[in-house]
Amino acid sequence: MPSIFVRPGVIEGFAGPMKSGKSSALLKRVDPLRWIHGKSFIGFKPETDNREKHCRSTENFIGWINIPSDNPEKIFEHVTQTHDLIVIDEIQFFNKKIVGVILKLQKLMKNIIFAGLDRDFRGEPFGSMEQLMFHTNELTKLYAICNQCGEPAYYTQRLIDGEPAPYGAPIVSIEGKGKKEEYEARCFKHHIVPRE
Repeated sequence: MPSIFVRPGVIEGFAGPMKSGKSSALLKRVDPLRWIHGKSFIGFKPETDNREKHCRSTENFIGWINIPSDNPEKIFEHVTQTHDLIVIDEIQFFNKKIVGVILKLQKLMKNIIFAGLDRDFRGEPFGSMEQLMFHTNELTKLYAICNQCGEPAYYTQRLIDGEPAPYGAPIVSIEGKGKKEEYEARCFKHHIVPRE
């Protein structure tokens, strides 16, 4: 009898802003597989996800394999016939080829579960997330709590030296260069993206 925790050919996704619990939800979904004999999973992250060890998604039972964000096809070098479930966190950082990778994994009858930011700091679809969400069989949209008012937050606010990042700033920022960057969860009312 097939396990309810592994569903061949099904794509599941968790999407939302920063601090909405996407990675935690992904881990909770995969966790039961640790106790089911004969079921195997493998996890991937883009190399651009270099967050500190205290981040929630790094403190877990998945031995993440880092894959170049511009070459998601390298996932196939690690996936074998024995892997029932494929887990991908921070999927928004992969280039558009990730969509083809996911669809090929689905044709191989793998159960794919991913988590990622649905919008960039501008409030626009992040990378291939719009396409990925379209192909997802089961999508869970999550929200955070607005840092300004405590209402549900659906947006990610980038701050540079305490001020909202302008629309023309790069989508993916490499920290450093003398400026302090931080991110907050914001509701629509408090999400600010100045036009230059």
